[in-house]
Formats: sequence, C-alpha cells, structure tokens
Amino acid sequence: MRASAKTSPRTDGWKPLPDPEGRYSTGIADFDRLLGGGFRRGSFALYTMDETVGLEDLDLLLFPTYLNILYHSRGIIGVLPSRDSPHDFRARMTRYVTRRRFDSRVRIVDYVGEDEGPPYVVNLASRGTVIDTTSPTARKKAIAKMEEAERVVQGGRKKTFLETTAFEVFETLLGVDRALKMFFYGVKRTRAIGNLGVGLLGSGLGCAAGVRRLTDTEFELHRDEVGLIIRGVRPAFSGCVVTPDLQAGPPHVAFVPRPN
Repeated sequence: MRASAKTSPRTDGWKPLPDPEGRYSTGIADFDRLLGGGFRRGSFALYTMDETVGLEDLDLLLFPTYLNILYHSRGIIGVLPSRDSPHDFRARMTRYVTRRRFDSRVRIVDYVGEDEGPPYVVNLASRGTVIDTTSPTARKKAIAKMEEAERVVQGGRKKTFLETTAFEVFETLLGVDRALKMFFYGVKRTRAIGNLGVGLLGSGLGCAAGVRRLTDTEFELHRDEVGLIIRGVRPAFSGCVVTPDLQAGPPHVAFVPRPN
C-alpha cells in the first residue's frame, strides 16, 4: 500500500540556497539578508539561549543551515547538547535527507560512550564511561579518531565543513579553563581552514564571556508566547519570530518581525 504524503518522510527534497562568494548561506533567505549574504567563511557563529529554548526550537532554526551544507556536498562534525543523542539527531535529520547522505557526511562526537557502533558516531569513550582527559594514551586515541572523522567529512576533494559545538558538554567534562583553551585552538583552525563554526551557549556557563570574545557573530534565542525569537547582537537586528515557511514547506523557515 502506498504511504500517504502525510506519513511519508521527505528525503532528499531540500533545494539549497547558493553560497555567495566568501560566505556560507544559512539556508534561510531572510537570515542571509540580515547577514549580508550569509556567514563569512572561516567565521564562528554563536547562539546564546535561555532555558525556554528546546531541541525542537534548535531544529527549526539550525536544520536549514545543516541541510544547505550537506546539499552543497560538505560535511558536518558536531558535539550535541547533553539532552540530545546521536541516534535521535539522525532520526530527525533523516526526515529531510537520506540516511546514506547523512551517514557519509555527518560525524557526531560522543564523549560518554553513547550510541556505540554506527559509522556516524565518533566514540571518544567506551560505553558507560567518560573520556579520560588526563591520560596521554586516551588523548592520542581521541585525536586519531577526530582526524579520521575530519577526513571523512572533507571527502576526497577535501572540502571545508561545518563544526558545531554545545559548550555545556565541553565545560562539564573539561572545566572552564580547558574548555576555553580547546575552543581557542578550534577557532584558530576554523579560520585557517575556512570552515564554518556554530556554537550553542546555554545560560549559566562559566565559559560564556571567553566564548563571546572569540566568536564573530552572536544571536540571542528565547521562546515566548509567539514562538522562537532570534535577536541579532553582532550584527545587531531586532527580534524576529522564527516560523515555518508555509509556502515552501518544512524544514524551510522564515523570519517575521516580532509584533510589538
């Protein structure tokens, strides 16, 4: 029996927005216009959020960027928020992109032995354990796994890729000072290679001030009675409601000025 359009997943249906010269499109035309065409290559974008913002809000805003990257034959390496998991993230993403494309171009970094086995997971610790950052042997193995993950997402043509980081994970596992040191070197490498960095910064983290100093663009997220609100800090723009684009269909979204 043929599945109905309502229940069938939409895979490989994304039509990517072009990347302007020297930039990466956000996958959201309204967002690109606010940024002068998209994110600059070699830059790091920071999303700060409070406790009102949930995973579904992050999916709404970030999936267009992830999909646009994937459909330009680029890859993604990600450290997910602690409330997410590689398996669940893949299940949500593969509503809009084939499993083959996801598995070949996405690598999720796991520091706590979660979802062992799938090719898209980079396990830096064994099941039920946490990575031992004090062990030279463990660090050497972790570096080798990360280098292999980067080779995979770069592909044979060694393309640039997107790196996303949930800072709550870094700070919890490494502490503020080591998390900032790791981030500093990561930002330098992102700029040298020309990648796109995306950071997720929750409230109450001790690394917040240091992270903000190292990023190029910053946006504040919160949810209220009208929906998910994004406000530009750098560059500055007034609050907009992030809403599904009813004409294009999910996962396309639009920015609508927040009503006063």
